[in-house]
Amino acid sequence: MKLVVTCKQMQAELPRLKSILEDHGFEIHAPSLEGRQQFSASELIEFTSDATAIIAGDDELSDEFFRGCPDLRVLVRWGIGTDSVDFESASQHGVTVRNTPGVFNDEVADMAMSYVLALARRTIEIHQAVANGDWPKIEGATLSGATLGVVGFGGIGRAIVKRALAFGMSVKVVDPYASASDLSNFGVHSTDLETLARESRFVVLACPATEETFHLVDESFLTSMRDDAFVVNVGRGTLVDEKALILALKSSSIAGAALDVYESEPLPSKSELRALSNVIFGSHNGSNTREGVARASDKSVQVLLECLIN
Repeated sequence: MKLVVTCKQMQAELPRLKSILEDHGFEIHAPSLEGRQQFSASELIEFTSDATAIIAGDDELSDEFFRGCPDLRVLVRWGIGTDSVDFESASQHGVTVRNTPGVFNDEVADMAMSYVLALARRTIEIHQAVANGDWPKIEGATLSGATLGVVGFGGIGRAIVKRALAFGMSVKVVDPYASASDLSNFGVHSTDLETLARESRFVVLACPATEETFHLVDESFLTSMRDDAFVVNVGRGTLVDEKALILALKSSSIAGAALDVYESEPLPSKSELRALSNVIFGSHNGSNTREGVARASDKSVQVLLECLIN
């Protein structure tokens, strides 16, 4: 069985996992991304047209891809997000699609809280000033007693809530699929999106990209926020209307933002966000720790074997 691994992080784990896969009859191919973050559908087809399985990263897993891979039986999307997958086409072509949910809860939650801390205490601004020879006394904000609004109460959202509560923050959650008992067990309050926007000092987005969550943070949401509030996005770039966010940041109608993800990735060189001093930038790297990569890669192999062998 031909297995193609296009996820860059997973490719780094192949020396450790190669014997397991080969013992189960897989012939492994790992095409080089050569500085790219992902393959287009047409590029993928060059490697996968005769493949039985693929462990993919943020590649273009579109109808074109599935039509060009008639032998494909299993697609494992390394990591959590599946918004790049055309599920309808996969189903039509008889391809089982799986991902590796839950493997990065702590890693992404750590990143979210690191952004909250950096925004609250303005640590990057202070670092840059000291590096330039200054000795600033920049006033920050205390987390204890501040309200954190979390959008999304899945594994990552819950891990964020645990950390926020440990800092003594008051936590509000928006998630139409979260049960009252789950929220109660965590000691947090469910609310609606408008209230969360209005009352939160920090808003953290940790929900998936769906039709319902597209541009969840729009002009209306941002207008409702406090002028001393911050937006942190560790979910998906399409959760935020970047044009509306840029206007809010330029006008100081909100205090700042930390973005690990963007509507277009990598962040375009001409993006107006780059010129703003009240934004902290990430590179869609919240899950990337040594432990997290190993965990997700192990899970990918487990899922693959469950689908094709067991």
